[in-house]
Amino acid sequence: MSLTENMSAAASRRVTSESDPRFQIAAARRILHREGLDSQVGGHVSLRVPGEDAFLVTPFQYFDETLPEHVSKVGFDLEVIEPATLPASVGINFHASIYQARPDVNCVIHTHAKNMSVLSTTGEPFGVYYDYAALLLDEVVPWVDDPNLVPSEEGELMVEALGGRKALLMGHHGSLHVGDTLEHVTVEALLMELCAGYQLAAMAVNGRPLDRTTAESYRSAYLKSSFREQMWAANYRRLLRSDPDLFAVLAEAGR
Repeated sequence: MSLTENMSAAASRRVTSESDPRFQIAAARRILHREGLDSQVGGHVSLRVPGEDAFLVTPFQYFDETLPEHVSKVGFDLEVIEPATLPASVGINFHASIYQARPDVNCVIHTHAKNMSVLSTTGEPFGVYYDYAALLLDEVVPWVDDPNLVPSEEGELMVEALGGRKALLMGHHGSLHVGDTLEHVTVEALLMELCAGYQLAAMAVNGRPLDRTTAESYRSAYLKSSFREQMWAANYRRLLRSDPDLFAVLAEAGR
């Protein structure tokens, strides 16, 4: 399909509501950008399409550029089902692998954020050096890229490394985050980046992580208070002021 045909097809699926998953993906990317989790033109955000062997995924672009029209629907076989005005990013095989292996996962986010990328070079595991990190207690495992792997092999090995957990700290690369909702995964990614920064600073002055009992208490308290949901809502409100071009899409669709 030509670029013109792609643009025409995307226009026929014009987003008219903030609840549209393509709009929500664009919002998530912009929230991540605001919180320092951009990846230049790399990185991906995807969402499972309910009832289909498919997912919505983003293209090569800076995170704060993303509009709903840039989000493609791709099958688990990596065939494009609904093209966007920009082609889906390459290297998304592992998204399909994770969705196929983990029915509990509805969102996958990969970024090259600075603090997590730096921490990944130290060989130190992600720890609870700041209380928010308790939300990811026992959920982060290391991963080292192997450039000799073909994409399908890489996806299978990433699934194996993750097991039932939520994140990979990717050596000299960045991180991968998975979970049940776009809101939860976005917030967990931005909190992991924030906490990686605290960890690097603490390690530089011989700081020590929280003891396990205290970390478990923090995790329970944050989950009970719907902290992730509150963080998503607060960051989304900020977009109303910082990213008017995103919300202009809805106004244009209503004309």
